[in-house]
Amino acid sequence: MKKNIIIKTLDHEGKGIGNIDGKIIFVPNTLPNEEVSVEITKEKTNYLEGEVSEILKPSSLRVKSVCPYYNKCGGCSYMHVNLNDEESIKTNIVKNIFKKYANLEINPTFISSKEYNYRNKIELKIENNNWGYYNASSHDFIKIDNCLIAKDSINKLIKNKDLFNIKNGEIIIRSNYNDELLIKINTEDNYNIDIDRLKNNHKIIGIIVNNKLIYGEDYFYERVGGYIFKVNINSFFQVNLDILNEVFNIIKKGNLGNVVDLYCGVGTLGIAVNKDKLYGIEIIPEAIKDAIKNAKINNQNNIYMLGDSSNIKEINDEINTIIIDPPRSGLNKQTLDNILKINPEIIIYMSCNPITLARDMFEIKQKYDIHNCYILNMFPRTKHIETVCLLNRKNP
Repeated sequence: MKKNIIIKTLDHEGKGIGNIDGKIIFVPNTLPNEEVSVEITKEKTNYLEGEVSEILKPSSLRVKSVCPYYNKCGGCSYMHVNLNDEESIKTNIVKNIFKKYANLEINPTFISSKEYNYRNKIELKIENNNWGYYNASSHDFIKIDNCLIAKDSINKLIKNKDLFNIKNGEIIIRSNYNDELLIKINTEDNYNIDIDRLKNNHKIIGIIVNNKLIYGEDYFYERVGGYIFKVNINSFFQVNLDILNEVFNIIKKGNLGNVVDLYCGVGTLGIAVNKDKLYGIEIIPEAIKDAIKNAKINNQNNIYMLGDSSNIKEINDEINTIIIDPPRSGLNKQTLDNILKINPEIIIYMSCNPITLARDMFEIKQKYDIHNCYILNMFPRTKHIETVCLLNRKNP
């Protein structure tokens, strides 16, 4: 069933919001004030979801997408506007979220990077010897030969997919600062990877199949802002090195004293700050091992602890600064309570989800003021938003 509607505004994921028969409908790839013909794809009790059948009256902001898969893939949300307008949209989204969930008025600084070919890690599905993505709202397979937001070294490998001889499965490709590649594959099929030819065409550091190392190493080294990091194939590391370098510039200003780096991963943020002593806490064993190694590589004597973030209460030392970079779910109540009880002078909160960040800020603002807030376009052309808030403890 098709309906003509006018898009009123955008939600936090960049989907257009309209109204059909008194129900809200969310429509991707639309812009405010556009009149569109919509096909309803999902009906819920309180809302609808739809897809654009036709743009009847386009917004003045609308541009033609340069990606041939844009209307099929769904991985990117802002290919239909230019980068400057994407930045304005994301800024307004974050400001509105902070107002709604934290009752705070903010004036964030927006920091962006190159528009395309920035992403150093992608995950692809393999179906019938083709590589591609699943549509964001379904399991429809979209075959691709090139991904505009992925690094050139990754796209070059995609063009050599026939050398892997894998019919079905999934593949993760990671590329470091030197365009060296780590590859992880899961498949139930027989495979016959032509490693020699791959080595001739690409800088292959390691290949892991079904969690078994079949060539090279299961890690490589990443270089950002003068620091070197060992990164395991399973460890989290930021996908946009240009923006990560900007994060380093933001968080390492001033003397932060003794620092706790919560959700420290491989030690990335903690290693980059100016501190007297650093404690890192991380729940993933492989990441902690890499963090210990990375501290040594960068001539630092940091102390790392394997465990949940709430273990911050076990640190028997003065804590001046706490760095927080949690998963999308934000801080659990016990961790948040422990942080507020410790009451450090400075909190650096980095988040990939502005809603849970604002939710936590509603509690944190009772004791802290926002000194600076930055929106980092870590993922240009997509719905994802990275935010960093620098917080100072209020005077008693």
